[in-house]
Amino acid sequence: MPFYSGVKLTIELTDDARASLVEAEAHVSPNDAACKAQLRRLLQRLADIGHLRSGDQWNNEGDGFFAVKTRCCLRAYGWYHRYRRQVFMISHFICKKRQRLDPADIERARKNRDQCYQGEKS
Repeated sequence: MPFYSGVKLTIELTDDARASLVEAEAHVSPNDAACKAQLRRLLQRLADIGHLRSGDQWNNEGDGFFAVKTRCCLRAYGWYHRYRRQVFMISHFICKKRQRLDPADIERARKNRDQCYQGEKS
């Protein structure tokens, strides 16, 4: 089920992403509602344009994974779907303070990607 359909892409969430979005947003200060809105705006812009250019908003994490980053602490890890054109899959959301990539995040994204593709083959 699409999270957001734009002009260029459709953003879809894995099951892990749905649960992790609530968890990540719970770590954001109640006074910082703009942070949650910024994440949604960035995902909408990604869907409408097909990519994000700014390094402050977008990281290529390697192995086909990308991070959509807000100014506060929210991040969405995902990939461009291999078999379904014009679909960007969100693996999971996290709230993190530091720039450096945690290897556990890439491992979690790999697991979600493998599950996604395995489910489509059956």
